[in-house]
Amino acid sequence: MRLIALGILGMGTLALVGCGSRGQDSLAASGDDLIHIHDMALDENGSLLVASHSGLYRIDAEDQAIRIGELHDLMSMTILADGELLASGHPNLLLEEFSVEGRPPFLGLARSDDGGQSWTELDLLGEADFHALVNTSDGLYAAEASGDIWLQDTKGQWSTLGSIEARDLAIDPSDPRLQLAPDFGATVWLSTDAATTWSRLPGAPPLIEIEWVADDLIVGVTEAGSIWSADNVAGPWSDAAMGPAGVETFYVDGSGSWWLSKEGGSISRSDDQGDSWAAVYTPPTS
Repeated sequence: MRLIALGILGMGTLALVGCGSRGQDSLAASGDDLIHIHDMALDENGSLLVASHSGLYRIDAEDQAIRIGELHDLMSMTILADGELLASGHPNLLLEEFSVEGRPPFLGLARSDDGGQSWTELDLLGEADFHALVNTSDGLYAAEASGDIWLQDTKGQWSTLGSIEARDLAIDPSDPRLQLAPDFGATVWLSTDAATTWSRLPGAPPLIEIEWVADDLIVGVTEAGSIWSADNVAGPWSDAAMGPAGVETFYVDGSGSWWLSKEGGSISRSDDQGDSWAAVYTPPTS
């Protein structure tokens, strides 16, 4: 999840499936292109979008992922209610507008209003590398790679809050004061004051990804694929299901389906709270 790519054009081998200029669908993923999946989301058409080390992809079939638009190393992504995409990570420095002399290769916060075909820099280019983005009534909370939580309020102003090396960030949908963050050692931390201070959450399993699905439902997953749920931060946590092992990312969509990606790029989905899993994408072997 924290892998940083400075030589972004050296990542993977992409197979050309159609000619196109910048911003057009043109490339199908090869075996190594989705080896690091950082985030997932469903677009307004119901297609699964995958933010990865080698760009943004749309999953078209179990054996086909199509790269969309510009090649950026996207470490986090979220889709707003109007379909706009927000993302962060590391930019393609061959695109002049994303290169800032004397600053690190940090994308800051970028926006796409055409489904990822093109990206526009919003703020903090060369200053911030966010590994989790959550939109709330307070504004956009963002977990920065250095270990700080940032907030862009509803007026567009940024502030830095408490420090936690968050691998993921989950926020109560109706009360942004309540937040959960697993660190890179799978310890879960709790904030009750909107990310200003953090304390270890007693009784939490070793989760690496957490989704705060509803006011009364929190779902998280361990690296081994064990899925746990709780009604609230006080617990108790229940061992709800078992998914594929080697988890890298976990996502719950608006209809309640669970999506899980493994290290190496395979993706599975469960429509029955983990009782069964269907293969969504399997990387090609050649």
